[in-house]
Amino acid sequence: MDIKKIEEVIKLVKSNDVKKFKYKDNKNEIELDFTEQSNNQNNSTPVIQSEGNSQDKSISENNPLNDSAKTITSPMVGTFFLQDSKELTDPIIQVGDNIKSGDVIGYVEAMKVMNEVTSDIDGEITDIVVEHGTNVEYDQVLVKVK
Repeated sequence: MDIKKIEEVIKLVKSNDVKKFKYKDNKNEIELDFTEQSNNQNNSTPVIQSEGNSQDKSISENNPLNDSAKTITSPMVGTFFLQDSKELTDPIIQVGDNIKSGDVIGYVEAMKVMNEVTSDIDGEITDIVVEHGTNVEYDQVLVKVK
């Protein structure tokens, strides 16, 4: 799991006022604990463990998270495409494009059906986080908008 994904998880957990969060799969384990341990401590340090690495890795919360950026997330599990075909020839969106709420920004293929992904915000696309043809999870960030 890369640092950007870890930062997104931390941001999501904090923005929803979740005090404890634990995620585990075959390769990674993330445990976040934001409960106050003493009156003098305001921040806790999340611990990330990876299989095959017995050392704990600490992620500092001093990493700047881009709070001004809004995100568009995947509505379902599937494969994300920037156009309605698997060969990328003419993507619907590009970095720098202005979008409005309701605009189609891509498609998620699930069970052989191409499902439209629409924007629920207005703004300028600053980053396309997921590449064309990449598998995505539910609520995974696809695009960043400012």
